[in-house]
Amino acid sequence: MDETASDLSKGIVALSNVAEQAGVNKFTGGRGVVVGPILSHTLPDIFCDNEYSSNFLFRNNGNGTFTDVAAQAGVEDPMQHGRGVALADFNRDGRTDIVYGNWNGPHRLFLQLSNNRKQRFKDIASQKFSMPSPVRTVIVADFDNDNELEVFFNNIAYRGASANRLFRVSRREHGDPQIEELNIGEAAEPEGRGTGAAVTDFDGDGQLDLLVTHGESAAQPVSVYRVIQGSSNRWLRVIPRTQFGAFARGAKVVVYTKRNGAHTRIIDGGSGYLCEMEPVAHFGLGKDVATNVEVYWPDGRSVARPLELSDLNTVLEIFYPMAEEEETPAVEIECGHGFIVSENGRCTDQDECTQFPSVCPPERPVCTNTYGSFKCRANKRCNQGYEPNDEGTACVGRKVFQLSCCCEILWITLN
Repeated sequence: MDETASDLSKGIVALSNVAEQAGVNKFTGGRGVVVGPILSHTLPDIFCDNEYSSNFLFRNNGNGTFTDVAAQAGVEDPMQHGRGVALADFNRDGRTDIVYGNWNGPHRLFLQLSNNRKQRFKDIASQKFSMPSPVRTVIVADFDNDNELEVFFNNIAYRGASANRLFRVSRREHGDPQIEELNIGEAAEPEGRGTGAAVTDFDGDGQLDLLVTHGESAAQPVSVYRVIQGSSNRWLRVIPRTQFGAFARGAKVVVYTKRNGAHTRIIDGGSGYLCEMEPVAHFGLGKDVATNVEVYWPDGRSVARPLELSDLNTVLEIFYPMAEEEETPAVEIECGHGFIVSENGRCTDQDECTQFPSVCPPERPVCTNTYGSFKCRANKRCNQGYEPNDEGTACVGRKVFQLSCCCEILWITLN
């Protein structure tokens, strides 16, 4: 905000362009952008997927400036043309992953690697997932509240049929997430001229509904789809607020559960191409029970709140902490399997490798702590320039880069 040109008493808020000072004044064919704690714990970083040039990943330096680290992180994708983009934590390791669609090019699912020394990504998109299409919007949501995330691709049929697609991305304990294409019935809209899509809970039943808009190359009505499966699954919706009562864009919400660890959502205003997402963190819980919720604001303030069974299947508003005592709960919180309560009243990862030195079997003696769990691998020795893979079964080349820090109502079926 330009304070000299603004007058809040008269409702005048003036903005000035500080892109050059911030280090983000790059020229390109910009298309999609998301803002949130991608590389940082709470500070907002910026990811831009671009057309006719490399993507940008601006790391927040904490002083009002940013550094583009896309090349070091492995997300440049210079030969493609990005469109819709979204942030999520697909493998529930506490790190933010990036998924986006490329216009008639391979779609990407960049998983942030679980290595504290490096902040880099690898594309785990399957052949079906990455199949090129004239994509517009990309949405990440748990439509059937089964505890796993789905990715929705909205396409525009501008040169023949191009169906929308939906993929479930399921966490696996000792491997990359499994990607499975789902049958979405009439929501495929093979002749749809999709220009955008968004999700929200229109009827308050705890399940997300999908709204798809059409146009540009042909006039078509808006469609609204409702998922039938999962009506018996538990859910929780969390709305963080700023100190002024507004929706807290850029906030991170973490829900801990008894059996399935931590689930993270980022309140992001972008996500869909030509769209804006709701400022709500929606959690599908399946049959699991949420025990604790934590909210982190971009300025570093945070709140932890224990959850009761009566809090499930409800919408919770979490307000910005105006005093220090509001940040830490007065009652004991339960973090769930693989996590313990830290001194400041927050859930933190339990280091099983240190706490239980003999946890790994003799044939796989090397223990590596992971977020909410641990891995055991063989003691593989590698030549210079190589390092063991995650399983310790082979040597792989070591990467040299490193960072320091009106509606048509339809129904769909998920098979």
